[in-house]
Amino acid sequence: MNRRNLLKGIGATSAVSISGLAGCLDDESGDGEFPSDSLTWMIPWSEGGGTDTYARQLEPLMSDALDEPIEIDNRAGAASLLGIEWLHGQDDDGYTFGTANTPSWQFAWRMEDVEAWEPTEFEPIAYFGVFGYTIIVNDDYDVEDYADLQDAYADGELENFAVQGVGHDSHVAAYLLRDDYDLAWDNVVPYDGGGEVNEAVISGEAPAGIATNTSAITAEESGNVSAVVNLMDTELDAFPEIDQITDYGDSMAYLTEFRQTQIAPPGTPTDVREELEAATEHAATHEEAEEWAEETGNVLEFGDMDDAAADMEGALEELEENIDFEGFQQQIEDDE
Repeated sequence: MNRRNLLKGIGATSAVSISGLAGCLDDESGDGEFPSDSLTWMIPWSEGGGTDTYARQLEPLMSDALDEPIEIDNRAGAASLLGIEWLHGQDDDGYTFGTANTPSWQFAWRMEDVEAWEPTEFEPIAYFGVFGYTIIVNDDYDVEDYADLQDAYADGELENFAVQGVGHDSHVAAYLLRDDYDLAWDNVVPYDGGGEVNEAVISGEAPAGIATNTSAITAEESGNVSAVVNLMDTELDAFPEIDQITDYGDSMAYLTEFRQTQIAPPGTPTDVREELEAATEHAATHEEAEEWAEETGNVLEFGDMDDAAADMEGALEELEENIDFEGFQQQIEDDE
């Protein structure tokens, strides 16, 4: 596996002045200045999920920067592809944009073998946050770190391992953990999303499973579950003492670490996207947002249009270099 070189040195503590932001750009549609009307922010996940939570925290700050209201439109389904495909067909005037979790949406697109559109057809705006996968374990098993978890599966004390759906990126992560990181589970058990994985581990229905770092915080608050290993490269303030998977092998960040990438429909002009980029930076680096991140343990990190473009262009290639998609699909069929 190749170790992912994450983007560094991005000005997460800088603040962009909103003076002259709102209403300063000519609308290339000919209708006047951009923006001069309300905007739509498409979230391809359900309300209350991790991406939606970030968006609802940043939306008021982006609205202030643009001096226009922004409506969040949740379009969940098909591992985010339903909403992203909808966005692909929207007008390229900047009034509709969305958030896609790179490289999760590229993984889903590749697994579904979509032919109607490609991820690289979308226009990058910026990215504003980082989240990813951890492994959570029910506390009844007295597992304190990844080495303990390896031993528990190797000894047969644990058998099942929970993931967030058949063919999901957490599903392939489970196979990689088994084959390359000595996590000898006997059965992988797919649930319908991360919420159900958390519930299964909290109740003891599954001894361990893959959860996002954001949902793992909630799971730990139940008092029955602990996060024991971070599958990302980014260190987590919410779990400062847990193991890093890189202590046991190569980085998995190409699959397990996501950037919340702002994208626009194909053909959206650069100057219009620059307005949205500046508003995103204002929101992601605002003191109010940074306080929220510190309180909740969520990770805010701003990347500009060029950073987002480089990330989008390289995501699928890196997945292809590290994952045998055909072999994974065959493994799923063999397990059925």
